[in-house]
Amino acid sequence: MPALQTQATDATVVDLEERSWLAAHRRGDPQAFAKLMQAYRKPLYSFLVRQGLEPQLCDDLFQEIFLKIHKSAHQYQASRPLSPWIFTIAVNTLRDHQRKKSVPLAAVTLVEDVVDVQPTPERSADLAATMDWLHQAMGDLPQAQAEALNLSLVKGLKIKEIGAVLGLPVNTIKSHLRRAKQTLLSAFQSRQQSHRATHSPSGQKTSGQNRSGETHETL
Repeated sequence: MPALQTQATDATVVDLEERSWLAAHRRGDPQAFAKLMQAYRKPLYSFLVRQGLEPQLCDDLFQEIFLKIHKSAHQYQASRPLSPWIFTIAVNTLRDHQRKKSVPLAAVTLVEDVVDVQPTPERSADLAATMDWLHQAMGDLPQAQAEALNLSLVKGLKIKEIGAVLGLPVNTIKSHLRRAKQTLLSAFQSRQQSHRATHSPSGQKTSGQNRSGETHETL
């Protein structure tokens, strides 16, 4: 219990510190915006990568997002968490790009914390095939479901925060997340059943046995 209390306290301290960065940046503190970029560089870039965008486009949108954060610093209210505000800008920037280019949302990666210290070649091939399948399956999800699931995975935003980012009610976000997971789970189970049926060894006779099951020697 003490450890959990310590973690909660640390998270609160970090949240309060984050809320002060943009105000300090507007006052001319040269370190404030650098801290913000350092803290959100990986989450924001990961968010873009999980949309299946090309590296160069990720870099361009990444810079555009931080430029918008800089220009919109005066709109941020320090009484609210910083993370949902930043990801609102990120989502809107991505949507603007999609509208201009007419490019649909691509897949986001669902597999998190895959631990396999020394995978065998067969295991590596299976994992690669699964990731390819997930990429395609996520691309088939409705945009709203993909966005909600992505925000939940990338930054671990709470349902209420995701709703604030996407401008949707909490119950709608819950519905999007539930349907997305159910769709992917059902599709994955079907894929596994098909895979097992294709690779099933049933019907093969054991070497060295005749039809009666008696073993005979080979001369």
